[in-house]
Amino acid sequence: MLQNGMIDYLGDIGNWVDLTYIWGSVIMSFLHATQNPGPYHWVSKAIMIVVSILSIRRTFQFMRVFSQFSPIVTMLTNVIWHLRIFLTFYFILILLFSLVLGVIGLGNPNIPGPYRKAFWVEVDTTETGTAIMGLSADAPTIIYEKIGQAVANFAATLRLSMGDFTLLGPSIFLLQSENIMFWISWFIILLITNIIFLNFIVAEASAIYSQVNESLAEYIQQQRGDLVAEAENLIPNWSKKERWFPRYLIRRMVF
Repeated sequence: MLQNGMIDYLGDIGNWVDLTYIWGSVIMSFLHATQNPGPYHWVSKAIMIVVSILSIRRTFQFMRVFSQFSPIVTMLTNVIWHLRIFLTFYFILILLFSLVLGVIGLGNPNIPGPYRKAFWVEVDTTETGTAIMGLSADAPTIIYEKIGQAVANFAATLRLSMGDFTLLGPSIFLLQSENIMFWISWFIILLITNIIFLNFIVAEASAIYSQVNESLAEYIQQQRGDLVAEAENLIPNWSKKERWFPRYLIRRMVF
């Protein structure tokens, strides 16, 4: 920031990530010392999660320095970056298909019907004796109780796209007409997300992997050059010696 200026520094998204990581670590340490019960407070836990996730990115970035890890990090970075468009389409598919489950009312205890009648029970009572209703412990969707029905449908659809058929459990509590709609929708979701689209992403990842592997040496040299340039930018101008930064370039060619 001091070398290149505030605007140039903040123009790089990676620097925003670094700032978040650094100041998140500082705030996390401050909360651990001041909050009660320290690291077990939910705010401290939230910041620790963010810092831990960002540390993965920073660790991988620094592992590029070592020649043994540089090919793996370079490969992962380029493949994930090239797949961003396909992953966006995948997210949209999961989101829209989850709306289908919401329309059918699969595992929704808020809708009157067999599922609510079977699992909507009294779970507690208030001090005034008023009954508190909720899902029973043996309900198939009890694991989604705290996140809401919309997020639960999204999670169930995502699990279905990866071959996890847990959402079939609540289907036996649907009405006959709803059950028919569910199985038709289930087949379409499975066909498009798992059999077609997910395998398409895997195939595309393999193609990108082969493409990056062909130019892996060039990618590694480029990243090492970026690391050298970043390290040189951190050296104060007053300590830079002319023999370290000569005003000419050497080009070697093999004939």
